[in-house]
Order: sequence, then C-alpha cells, then structure tokens
Amino acid sequence: MSIEPQNSAPEENNDTSSQNKSSLLSNPAVLIAGGIALVALLAVLVLSVILIQQGEEDEGETAVSGTPTPFGNSEGNGLPRGEEIVIGMDGSSTISVTLDSPVTLSLPGQQFNVQTQLIGADGTWTPATDDLETAVWVYGSIVNYVLGVPDSDENRTLLEALAPGDELTLATRGGTSFTFSFNRRTTELVTNRDVFAQTTPGITLVLLGSEGNERLVVNGRYVVSEANNQADNVVGLGETAQLENSQLTVNSTTYIADRVEIPPGFALFVVDYQIQNVGLTAIDSGSLQMQLLDNLGNQYALSPLATQLGNFPTLVGFLNANQMTQASAGYQIPLGLESDTLSWVVTNGNSGAQAYVTLLFTGGAAAAAGSNITLARVDVSTDLTSLILGGQVTNLGTQPIVITESDVALQTQDGAIYLLLSTNPPFPWTVSPGQTLQFFLTYQLPPSETAVFTVLNQGFQLSGLR
Repeated sequence: MSIEPQNSAPEENNDTSSQNKSSLLSNPAVLIAGGIALVALLAVLVLSVILIQQGEEDEGETAVSGTPTPFGNSEGNGLPRGEEIVIGMDGSSTISVTLDSPVTLSLPGQQFNVQTQLIGADGTWTPATDDLETAVWVYGSIVNYVLGVPDSDENRTLLEALAPGDELTLATRGGTSFTFSFNRRTTELVTNRDVFAQTTPGITLVLLGSEGNERLVVNGRYVVSEANNQADNVVGLGETAQLENSQLTVNSTTYIADRVEIPPGFALFVVDYQIQNVGLTAIDSGSLQMQLLDNLGNQYALSPLATQLGNFPTLVGFLNANQMTQASAGYQIPLGLESDTLSWVVTNGNSGAQAYVTLLFTGGAAAAAGSNITLARVDVSTDLTSLILGGQVTNLGTQPIVITESDVALQTQDGAIYLLLSTNPPFPWTVSPGQTLQFFLTYQLPPSETAVFTVLNQGFQLSGLR
C-alpha cells in the first residue's frame, strides 16, 4: 500500500500555514493546539500499523490452502457456524446437515485442542502439527468425524490402550458435545480413502506422521443419549435400531401353523434377533418389554411356547457393557390374520423409550392355504453320526411349489448350521397343486440335545438327540 496520499495532505497544510506563519507564531494557544494534534496523529498512525500487523499474523495462522474435503460442498474453511452443507450418504440420496466445527477432543486421561485442515483431491492426507496436544479435524466430516492425532509415543500408547466401553468426547464451537464409544482399532494404508467415509455416525482417529505407508486408525461408535431417542425410531428386517444404549437387529422371522401343541385357530410367529449393549453399564433385560402389533393395532404379548420354538433362547438376566447376544421372542396370533406387515416394538419400561421394527408378514390365510408341511420321522443313526428326518409337503394352493436346498436347514441354538449328507428325492422338489411329496433327509448329527429343522421357513423343534 502506498503512503503517498497520507503525506500529500500535510504538504498542502504546510503551504497554507506558511502564508500565516507570523500570525501563528505570535499566538501561543494555536501553538499548543497544534502540538496536541500532532501527537494525536502520530498515536493514530502507530496504532494502525500495530493492528494491521496483528491482523496479518492472525490471518496467516488460520488460513487453509487447497480444496475442500471431497464430501463437503463449501470452499475454504471460513464457513460460518450454522451454515448448511449437503453430504452424500448412500450414493442415491443426500442428507442436509449443519457444519459445527469441533474445538476439543477428549480421550481417557487426555484432551486435545482441535485445528481444521483439508485433504487433497487425490485422497491423501498428511497434515503436520508441531503441538502434540493438538488434533487435526478433516474439514467437512460431520457424520463420521475424522481427526488426526500427532504421532508420539504417548499418543500411540493412548490409542493402543483404548478398550471397549472407553468414551471419546468431541466438543464443538457451538457448544454441542458428542459422545462415542470405542469400537475397533485397525492399521490402514495412507492412501485408503475409506477412513473418510461419511455413511455411519461415529468418529475416526488417525495417528499422523507414522513412518511407512500405514497408519494406526481407531473407530468409535456414536452413543445416542436418552434425549435423542424418538418414537419414530423405525427400521426393517436386517437393520439396526438404536434403543438408548442398546442396539437391536431382527435377523429372521418364522411362521408356524402346524404344531400339535398350538391351540386350534391360532399360529405362532417367532422373531430371532440380536441385541448389543453399547453403553458403559449393564442392562437389565427384565426392563425391556417386547410386543407384536398388526396393522389394526392389535397387540400380542410374548408366548413362552412360541419363544421356545425360536432358534435362540429367551433373553434373560443382565447384558454387560459391550456384550452381544442372540435371542428369540415368540407370539401367538390368529391363524387367519390378514396384515401386510407386523410391528415388533421394544420398550424400555424404565424410561419409556421405544424402537420399532417393521416386518413383512407372509403368514396368515395365504400361508396356511398355500402348503401343509409335517415331520413324521426323526431318527438317529446306529453309529450316532447322522440324523434322519422324514416328512411330507402338501400343496394346498393353485400354483406349483418349488423347494430347493436353500429352503431347508438344520441348526442349533448357537447358530451353527449342520451339513446335509443326502436327500430323497434330490433337489429341487416340485409339488403340483393338490399333490403331496414325501421326503427323507440325512444330516450330520448335532452335538447338542436339541436342534431346529426348517422347511420353507416353517420350523420344527427337535429334542432328545443325544
């Protein structure tokens, strides 16, 4: 910046003042006022220089060069807090979120300040920081927060010592605090872009400055607080529902209509699910209430008989921190129930928080009228190595039924599936309308007392095998 304009004004004043030089010198009041004005002008000039230099230093410290993180849509990191950005989630849809940059990262026994840096378009990210207590946040990563931790013996030990249940906390500039639970620790290539993925809420910590082509990477799972649980927490079969500090996934369902112990006019519906405690304290399974609802809102309570026919035991006792188990929940429903879907609702009786799982229902009148499967023979071979099953399938519908090897299975409560040794007739089985097919199957004998045999998703509980 030229300073000539600042000098030109005094020169003009000097020319004007020279014309009245004698009168000015003869007036003491004018001399005093002029001196004060000159001192004030010098003070303003000095202060302006100091402020300009300070602004340049601050700008140099916060400026970030390069292009934005590939999954962000803003340029630079001067995005004001609260501005909305759009992030691709699954390749076909997007979600709008609000950018709120983190300022501190807290690990067990250690807290880091957080700076913002960008990754290059080629996906490589090797930021440098001289402060071993300052982490680096990948600008724009707010679904899966990605941060780099400076490489040091202390920081490496800190990351390697993280264990299930340890909490990682991220505080943002807007005052929000996010809590994550340690999930896993891996070693990844420096060029691996998967660490920046924004598909699952969580946190990813990368140890920076490591020698070689690999880096230590730590992942944490987002912990949903009670305040974030909503009544519209709805998922489908195979999807995970978050219920406070537990995660539930329904893996399969079974419709059973031909058991002799079922009361006339009723059928059984069994839900096989997986539950994991992602919190830090044990969960009392007795506080979880599990109900089944049809489209009309009718509620069905747990049935001990139906639950026993599931592939897994009933959920009982306490679920410890980070423990995962599989269990079954069974219900007695009307045989001719007409409902396109059934809702499996799990409620925490202490807090009232709920999770909903929507399940397609293929049972009811259509399933009951479609086929009738019976199991008439269950024999253990004389050498105690195989299990022989015999039964029949009757087609009660108007379309042929085709049964393949994937439609039959023998498994135990621990989820183990046993080898099919022989079948008569060979697969596939085709049962014409109104016809009955007899079958014989030979399986590897399970080592347990009980097992479950399924045909076309209809299960048969086998006992006394040993």
